Amino acid sequence: MVWIAITAIIYVALLIPFNQVQWVVAGIPLRPAAAFPVLFGILWGPAAAWGLCIGNVAGDFYGSWSPMSIFGALVNFLYPYLSYRLWHRWMKGRGIRAGRYSLAGYVAVAFVATLACMALLAASGTVFFARPFASKFVSYFGNNILWTMTVGPVLFWFVLDAVVRKGWVYGKEWERRGRGGMVNAD
Repeated sequence: MVWIAITAIIYVALLIPFNQVQWVVAGIPLRPAAAFPVLFGILWGPAAAWGLCIGNVAGDFYGSWSPMSIFGALVNFLYPYLSYRLWHRWMKGRGIRAGRYSLAGYVAVAFVATLACMALLAASGTVFFARPFASKFVSYFGNNILWTMTVGPVLFWFVLDAVVRKGWVYGKEWERRGRGGMVNAD
């Protein structure tokens, strides 16, 4: 419950200012909160999924609520959950600490999860609201991949060892083993 609340609060704190004042670059609204779903998903799994879903709904109430917000909430649940599942498959049997393999895993997971979830979001808009798929997908994917691949790896690199060492992670997949840090036991 604590990770759900922390995730929701951080996400809402980043969403609301950018929902109130839209900053648009090349037709794509800037959304720095997009740097967090993969990171939070890897660290907090289903708790992050619920927190981002709740945070997205709360954030949309302050400036961008529409019927599409329902699908945004669904995608904001799936995005961190998919990241969590993919990450722990990637790291199976390996020590989890900041390093090249972990960073490569983060980048691979971030790309796949972002691609899948933004395609689902754009498809939802096309099917239910007759929005053009291509332009919405480019907008959603472009914005999310920008933040996920630039700010996300930096945050990931700086926080991974500390949160693992302190046990601020979710799930049976994180298991303490010796001096090599955490080992993914999934």
